[in-house]
Amino acid sequence: MRCPSCGSEIADGLDVCPACHANLSATRVMPKLRGTWCPSCGALVPVGEPTCPKCGMPVSATPRTKASDELDRRIAEERRLERERTSTLPRIESAIPSEPDPRVEGVYGRERLPHTKVFALAAIASLLVVGGAALVITHPWDPTLTDTRATTPADTSQAGFPGTVDRLAGQDSGNTDASTVVSADEATFSSLTSSYEALADLSSRADELESRLDETGVSGSAEERAAGEQDAKQLALDVSNEASTIAGIDVQTTGTYADQKANVATLASWLRNRVEAIYSAWQLSAQSSDPASDREKILSPMSGNRESDGSESYVNLFKKNYEAWKPEQR
Repeated sequence: MRCPSCGSEIADGLDVCPACHANLSATRVMPKLRGTWCPSCGALVPVGEPTCPKCGMPVSATPRTKASDELDRRIAEERRLERERTSTLPRIESAIPSEPDPRVEGVYGRERLPHTKVFALAAIASLLVVGGAALVITHPWDPTLTDTRATTPADTSQAGFPGTVDRLAGQDSGNTDASTVVSADEATFSSLTSSYEALADLSSRADELESRLDETGVSGSAEERAAGEQDAKQLALDVSNEASTIAGIDVQTTGTYADQKANVATLASWLRNRVEAIYSAWQLSAQSSDPASDREKILSPMSGNRESDGSESYVNLFKKNYEAWKPEQR
């Protein structure tokens, strides 16, 4: 709406004009409409017209009554009194602009925030610019751009060497066969297979030492029993080293063969426990001066570690699960 005093654009519902501070809540007298209404259709007939402009019925001019004259006089008097009131201030032009209409210009006036669509477009444009710049900087458009190896024959005649040097000493020569490059999974599987086969050989050696223990270990000469102890000691070291090799196989990089590594490591643990019992028995045999009478003492470490001692013995656990836990390539 507009202020009736200064004509400034103000918001609806205000009682005081922010520009001229005029009181907008005072009662105003509406101007009296002059004219005649058609008795047929109710349309307003201009003064002096004999017929209704809408329906065409004749209209008779009615003389103004004294009551209407009295009403006009009262209205004129009220207007005069309103002009003489001291509460009404004269119009003062203010240098401060009027307050913006919040319904039109928002809470922040003309300083409105951008729309969500503008933010989204700006974010997408920023990502495209940054991503494109990173791609231009990091993409190897020329793979040999940063290659520091000498590929152009160097003229070494000035150094006293006749001819040219095609390649520097220590530089890669020849073409590398792509088939020799193996993946991490292939290397892991190869290591597991090698250790798995090595455990079979070690188990065969343990069987042979156990058989010798039952014969030479309780009745052989001191030299034979000492040789058996050394063979058992070497076997224990070989099994321990193989178990360490299995533990060092990398399966964390890809995680493909983690379960198979655990199976092979369990086989190595069972074999190591069995070999330790055999080595302990051979130690007792080598220390005995009368192995025939010390037979029960010498063979006591083997109690519970033979194939005849049930399925839970280390030798039976190893042989029962060896074929089932063979590494399979994935």
